[in-house]
Amino acid sequence: MKRISLFSGLAAIIVALLILLGNDKPNNGKDPIEAIVKRLEKLDKQKDKDDHKKEENLYFKRLATFPVFLNSDIDNETSAEIVSATEDGMTLVYTDSPLEVLGFVDISDPANPQADGIIELGGEPTSVTVVANYALACVNTSESYTNPSGHLAVIDLGSRTIIREIDLGGQPDAIAASPDHAYAGVIIENERDEDLGDGVPPQAPSGYVVIVDLLGNVNNWTTRIVNLDGVAELFPEDAEPEFIDINNKNIAAVSLQENNHIVLIDLATGYIVNDFSAGSVNLTNIDTEENDLIELNSALEGLVREPDALTWIGNKRIATANEGDLNGGSRGFSIFNKKGNVRFDSGNNDDHLMVMIGHYPEDRSENKGNEAEGIEYGQYGNDHLLFVGSERSSVISVYDVSDEKHEDPRFIQVLPAGAAPEGILALPQRNLFIVASEEDNRGDKLRSSITIYSR
Repeated sequence: MKRISLFSGLAAIIVALLILLGNDKPNNGKDPIEAIVKRLEKLDKQKDKDDHKKEENLYFKRLATFPVFLNSDIDNETSAEIVSATEDGMTLVYTDSPLEVLGFVDISDPANPQADGIIELGGEPTSVTVVANYALACVNTSESYTNPSGHLAVIDLGSRTIIREIDLGGQPDAIAASPDHAYAGVIIENERDEDLGDGVPPQAPSGYVVIVDLLGNVNNWTTRIVNLDGVAELFPEDAEPEFIDINNKNIAAVSLQENNHIVLIDLATGYIVNDFSAGSVNLTNIDTEENDLIELNSALEGLVREPDALTWIGNKRIATANEGDLNGGSRGFSIFNKKGNVRFDSGNNDDHLMVMIGHYPEDRSENKGNEAEGIEYGQYGNDHLLFVGSERSSVISVYDVSDEKHEDPRFIQVLPAGAAPEGILALPQRNLFIVASEEDNRGDKLRSSITIYSR
């Protein structure tokens, strides 16, 4: 028996009415019902094809993987940690800490990425972003933990030369540029010495945020300092900020990882407009014993989130990758509103997902499980997507976060990455997604890489 759709049934009713009214040959003598049903069946088949195509377009597929040693020599230890892209999305720019360089990859053909050279920075690059025709690279030149130093290298992308170095007064660890290119925010972490005593803060000097005003000629750019001392309750004298992201209203969200705290800064004024604790979670049905067996039968209470990376979802929500460092790590990610209320927490879902796909790192069960570290938001057409990087499982989980009202993300897929993904970048203008994986170990036959996906 043929399946007749609702539309086909309605068409049959309409034609029957026409017949009853005396118009018994509305289709040049052919059976009107059969003609319309066939036409609508054809439309149904086309709709099925369109729906299948739409479903296919929902998922990312790996296009290529670029081993970053191709930009130097196969015998060099290399590490792509943070990745950015030129405004046209045709060239990737990444940090390579072991070589102390900034690297470039030509992705004009994303399925066939090409080595595009390096620039020596004279120090350890810790982060990079692109503003108009310039790459802004954070360079750590610290002599010691107690005498930190660093600068912001401004690279002209046309000539591939450093045209200015801006002193930052401390050890830079992350950078973000505002969408309107009016500001850059630089995290000055001034990280603690984990081998000093018990390695616990406070350890002087404290960290802070540098606002770089980008208007006008590069030589006229100026800086302002946002003092973070006294904000967090745990270690008010040692802020140790970790990551930064900026929304369309030029509000910077800053994670203070060891302090388990988040700070919101108005970049126009330099004022802190809100701050709040990242809080804690209780986890059940997780593995907490490293015994070469995956046993999801344990629980942990009061795990502080200690977020590493964070990202704005639009202008009202902030998503955090709760990696943990000093005392915590909740093995997943959370979504806050800008008031600091938790709207969603992934709980044990991330660990369970890694178990399901065979990527759970059992030898990290007594620590932080799959260890979510990177997080990125991007809008692809009408789809608002969140990408969560699992450092120890070496995968990226993709979620749809379009439902702002109810907040619950909808899981879409898992993307395989290189070992230890660190930098993740959404490139919706080219329908691409980029992952920089930092692990480079010749003995284990692992090379640091940049992976390119398309949608």
